[in-house]
Amino acid sequence: MRMWVLRRYTIMSVLKIALATALLASLILMGVDLFANLDSYMNNNVGFVKAMSITALYFPSAFLLAIGPSFLFAVSFQLSSMHSSNEILVVLDSGVSISRLVAPIIVLGIIVSGFHFVLNETVAIPLSNQKKVVTENITNSSSNGNNQNVALSDMQSGYMVYAGLYNDKEQTLYDVTVVQNDENAQLRSRTDAYKAVYNPSRRLWTFQDAYVYSPIGNSVRVDYIDSLESPVIKLEPQLFRDVSNEISNMSLGFARSYITRMKGLNPEGYATLATEYYERILGCLTPLVMIIIACSITYRFKKNVLFFSLVGSICIAVVYYVVRMITIMLADQGVIAPMLGTLIPFVAVIVVSSGLRAFLVRQ
Repeated sequence: MRMWVLRRYTIMSVLKIALATALLASLILMGVDLFANLDSYMNNNVGFVKAMSITALYFPSAFLLAIGPSFLFAVSFQLSSMHSSNEILVVLDSGVSISRLVAPIIVLGIIVSGFHFVLNETVAIPLSNQKKVVTENITNSSSNGNNQNVALSDMQSGYMVYAGLYNDKEQTLYDVTVVQNDENAQLRSRTDAYKAVYNPSRRLWTFQDAYVYSPIGNSVRVDYIDSLESPVIKLEPQLFRDVSNEISNMSLGFARSYITRMKGLNPEGYATLATEYYERILGCLTPLVMIIIACSITYRFKKNVLFFSLVGSICIAVVYYVVRMITIMLADQGVIAPMLGTLIPFVAVIVVSSGLRAFLVRQ
């Protein structure tokens, strides 16, 4: 009964502080978003109510951005307050160790991380996409899915496609080269075309002004074809789009299937796409990491307990974000596996925090 009262007091105190901080930070972020788009709203004669309704769509994303640092502050504030007011002495004298005191907070971090993932997938991403569409309609602009110097290969079907430019609006490839191999991996033909237009009804690409080079013995046969419809290439136009910044806004199932497809078609671009995908999946662990950091800091300062504890927590949090930035860059370049780019900072912080906690307990 005594332990239940302590757990309830600790968790409720942390939740109240964290929610208040997250809401305040969310309002600040929404204000930043409003002022960042204020010039665009004024140029397109968007009213105050309409502008505020568009900005409100950003609230779930802003709340998720703020929730990690908010719990870092809340846990640090609660534990430092218990030390400064000598409440921690009463807890320790009652036979409750520091580990038992912070254990419910760690469990709370796991629950908050799960909430973060669910809210992001079910609310934040759909509203973010809705905000993007509304903004584009107001400003008469559209997202550009054009791509340059794109190369896709389907080794099972024995061909590779290179295009100097892909126009997403026209679903057209320009400066196209298609290389086809036979079952023995020998060159069968090479096709150079001015452009290739996708036919959505037939799901085929039509090459225009095409030159087909076919090796025959020691010579090469060259054929010019004004319009060539290829039944071999089965690649959808969406695969040629520049989606480097869209993985985080796709539905989770579609993003997973898209990355799986691109792993075989575009191995060079797979690392960047997969890194963004795993960053989206594992990014929900940020509140848990922030809470672990706050629980590992010493609160045995004689004066200014809150100040020094917050400084210590922020220093470790900065290390976490710096390590994360470096590992994400390495994952983007394919130096390490995409999943490791997001996991390594989490593991590093947990190891450092556990070691720090063990060292402080011995002092």
